[in-house]
Amino acid sequence: MPKLLKSEALILRRFRQGDTSLVLHAFTREAGRIPFIAKGARAGGKKPPVPLVPVVLLELIWAPSTKSELQLLREWSLVDGFGALHGDFDRLAWAQAALETLGRTLTGEEAHASLFDMTLDYLRALGGTKGRYENLFHRFRLRTLQELGYELNLELPKNATGVGRFRPLDGALHFDHHQDGIPVNLGAWKSLAILNRGGWDETVRLKLNPSISNEIGQILDVAYRHAFDRWKPLASLRLLEPADSFSGSKPAPAGGPQEVAGQIENEEQ
Repeated sequence: MPKLLKSEALILRRFRQGDTSLVLHAFTREAGRIPFIAKGARAGGKKPPVPLVPVVLLELIWAPSTKSELQLLREWSLVDGFGALHGDFDRLAWAQAALETLGRTLTGEEAHASLFDMTLDYLRALGGTKGRYENLFHRFRLRTLQELGYELNLELPKNATGVGRFRPLDGALHFDHHQDGIPVNLGAWKSLAILNRGGWDETVRLKLNPSISNEIGQILDVAYRHAFDRWKPLASLRLLEPADSFSGSKPAPAGGPQEVAGQIENEEQ
């Protein structure tokens, strides 16, 4: 009998299999993305101790197999239910958007322990604050890009002003107007740099103009389309429409307050 493996995991996707089973795609801390079959996990089978649903942290135990792509899930238990996320519609939608992002970007059984830990930090930060969830999601997407090998060059030329052009090929903002790329206001790029170097607490305290936040989302959308084949808008964020959605909006015009980067608020504010 093969040795059983154990790891903390987040469920990325799930499908019905027959009358009582589920097929799962899970992001495990120790072994990366793994497809599982969980027999009897649905109603009609033996009542499972913990539902296999997204946005909960589980400990999975499975029997590794080289004969089948689907690994047999033997046991699972709850580590963290993220109750604050499940009790709030907006928080849950932003949490699901993060898992959907991972579901579209992670491939193969390559361990990404630091990405896994960063995702847990994001989910806990999301559950521990009220508002500015989009700030947290911007930072999550930026960090995910970095963890998976795509770096934005957030350095700026000296005396840069106005509108530059973002080129996803090199991940940089250029101020040579002969360059191709998408137009980006300097304030949005500076705010992205603040999100990159700050922690989760600073991210929540970062006060962003809605136009700047919208433009940061567009920059990240372009970077994801470049880095990952067949990237599409996230279905999870459609649940939040017509609230402040950054998909499909026009870049903020140059020359106004949009060029000013977001500011970190003092803790007492």
